[in-house]
Amino acid sequence: MRLSHPLFKNQQHDLLQGLKHTYLAASCLFGVLFVACVVTVFTHISPHQSAKERVFYLLLIVPIGAVMQSQAAFLIALNKTKLGLLTQQCLFELLTTAFCLLVVLFFKELSLEVICQLLVAALLCVVVYQYWLIKPLLLATPASYKTKSWCKYSLIMLASGAGTVIVAKLDVLLVHHWFGATGVSVFFPAIVIVGLLTILANAASQYLKPILLSEQANDQQIVELMRLLWRVNTTAIIFLLLLAHPLLYLYGEKQLEEGHHLLIILLIGQLLLPARVLASNIIKLRGNPLHNLYILLAATSITLLLASWLKNDYGITGVAVAFSIGFALGALSRISLVLFKMNTPVALLLGNNIQSDK
Repeated sequence: MRLSHPLFKNQQHDLLQGLKHTYLAASCLFGVLFVACVVTVFTHISPHQSAKERVFYLLLIVPIGAVMQSQAAFLIALNKTKLGLLTQQCLFELLTTAFCLLVVLFFKELSLEVICQLLVAALLCVVVYQYWLIKPLLLATPASYKTKSWCKYSLIMLASGAGTVIVAKLDVLLVHHWFGATGVSVFFPAIVIVGLLTILANAASQYLKPILLSEQANDQQIVELMRLLWRVNTTAIIFLLLLAHPLLYLYGEKQLEEGHHLLIILLIGQLLLPARVLASNIIKLRGNPLHNLYILLAATSITLLLASWLKNDYGITGVAVAFSIGFALGALSRISLVLFKMNTPVALLLGNNIQSDK
């Protein structure tokens, strides 16, 4: 997005063609190498044979998912915001759900291995559709390349993105490692419900990016979007808390009370989500994207230490507390960076009128 948006504004279609090819290759190559390292480590430390078998699907899911995210950002950079948002997440989820329903309808059962295969199939469908959407938007000119600078930047972005993906799945992996399938059956429904807020964060990010990349940044637009995001996020958290028991039952939670406690703990950590979304995008688009990765790694290290300490006395609830604290710590670190190092007005993060700050 940071590279393609200026190129599209200047109608440099030859460089856009080259950038598209570079990111497709980089996403596949570096994605596979990164996940291969993670898979190798995890298969050696996990005592559960089923986890060792299923984790190899990450070798397909993560690189293809990286291509999907890159092409979604490319569509948004080409002024196709709605299509970019649709293909970034919604279409993938709808296809996965439809495929799962068809399998259940015709075969009456749905194993974890089949779900992994359906995820790969849905990702491939979205990636092909995105490529078909992008192709007519670019003039058929010979591709030009700035391979060295693009590969360097793609490595930075992929490292940050891959780190985010791995950390996003780290909670479930750790629960499986420490508590086995029984722990996952309690923890996973709460994670899925909290993950609904990620859709909100992704949508807000895609609308923020063109504004932040604009040469004449419109702070008032950011204020209005942040004000809406704070309201929607708070309302969504309250709504999910009120519907906690029905939602957990819908997702097949057997231990409702423990699952309810986990959900409350994880939702509390999401209260800072709006400020985190804006701060993360400011760092990514106006600062050094690696700072997001450094903060992520530091917060994750603290989270792991907390989780390993709290699990002995509080079990799976202690792990949930650790991850909630880790999310809040990462958000506060990003907020502090943009406030004190990048001189961003605090009113901008809060969605308040900033005329008095100018």
